[in-house]
Amino acid sequence: MYLHLKWRGELLGLKWGDIDFDNKRIYVKHSLYYISGQGLVLQSPKTASGKRNISITDDVINELQVYKLKKQEQLLKVGLKLTKDHFVVSPYGGEPLNPNTIHKQFLYDIKLAGVKRIRFHDLRHTHATIMLELGENSKIVSERLGHSNVSITLDKYSHVTPNMQDSSAEHFAEAFRNISSKQ
Repeated sequence: MYLHLKWRGELLGLKWGDIDFDNKRIYVKHSLYYISGQGLVLQSPKTASGKRNISITDDVINELQVYKLKKQEQLLKVGLKLTKDHFVVSPYGGEPLNPNTIHKQFLYDIKLAGVKRIRFHDLRHTHATIMLELGENSKIVSERLGHSNVSITLDKYSHVTPNMQDSSAEHFAEAFRNISSKQ
């Protein structure tokens, strides 16, 4: 259950203070869960590899800055200021969002978009698969996912191997042709 909810929980546990806009990094420090009888619970990652930083692009930084400005405007309307302790994904101001709410919103959005129904967690799988198919170093992918060992990543995403094998064969053949033509 923990692994299934991990990415959603990390996203919902993200606070504005966990984003380094200057160095283009997101620091994963918490996960937010709903536990029956306790309500919303903010927890630290269960493993050392779960607590990590993830490099993000200028495009992501720009989108986050636009989103942050909207959140600041929302809070100002009720006389509050956005702080580093407010949650990035929040219903209105900066309070935490129930994981079930984001799940329902995600299902509504994909239906509205007319795309195949997937689980929210499948976004994590898609991210990893695309990175591996692009030839990204499996150790880097493993670190981004918060896996404690690269073998976990490789075992989980072994279905990518046939595509990578084809690409690898083509790259080798091209390199071999280039070496042969220079001789």
